[in-house]
Amino acid sequence: MSELADTVREALAAFAAADPGLKRFGAAQHRYVLAPPIDVAPVEDALGRLPEDLRVFAREVGSGGAGPSYGWLPLARAAAAVIAPPAKLTAWTRALPIAHLGCGYLAVLPLDGSARGEIWIDARAVDVVAPIAGSFTAFYLDWIDRLARAAWPPDPVRPGACALASALSGYLGMVERQLGIERGSLAGVPLREALGALGPGAIRIAAESAPELFAPEDPVDPCITCARMLDALATEGLRRDVIAAGVPPRFAR
Repeated sequence: MSELADTVREALAAFAAADPGLKRFGAAQHRYVLAPPIDVAPVEDALGRLPEDLRVFAREVGSGGAGPSYGWLPLARAAAAVIAPPAKLTAWTRALPIAHLGCGYLAVLPLDGSARGEIWIDARAVDVVAPIAGSFTAFYLDWIDRLARAAWPPDPVRPGACALASALSGYLGMVERQLGIERGSLAGVPLREALGALGPGAIRIAAESAPELFAPEDPVDPCITCARMLDALATEGLRRDVIAAGVPPRFAR
């Protein structure tokens, strides 16, 4: 086994031991378990030669599972779900889904063009399509480094951009109108009561992007930006299970 494989597996074992309740962001989905390495030849028959670092990682370390956000999407299945870019984007024409970042946003790896081999966020529903890492290995090792430092991943989109923020704001605005108080002034006991009234699974997040990967009725897990908002609201009485459990992209189920 390579030094990279040893390093990754040792890190995942340590993270799993330190988080038996799977409380870290995304851990309940990937459970710190890597899918076994694979022969990449069938994938390359379909897609062409993969970027070298991804080829090595898939052949020597793993081919999906434990990874950034809600986990590394299984490489062999992702090969059948190649993503086209938004109109007018010229840096690439085909990209491989790498990870679900939450709220229907994806991390993708361009297979061609000037961006080949980079990792991009595809959150086109909120007008964010941009590079976020120089390579798959950099993307993966940054995730390991942040876990080791107990640091949040970077926010994929600006606060308030997602539908969840609008839905919660609308709900709290309704409560304020019912109480006859000024908009934005809900606080203290009334705020805690309003948030506490939302039971388990009361809110379902619909995918903001990637209609090829999620059906309109599919619930999805929150992105980092939304998860941090929910974490802050938990101190005001919001249940942590208020968001209905999400499903992975279709090809990964």
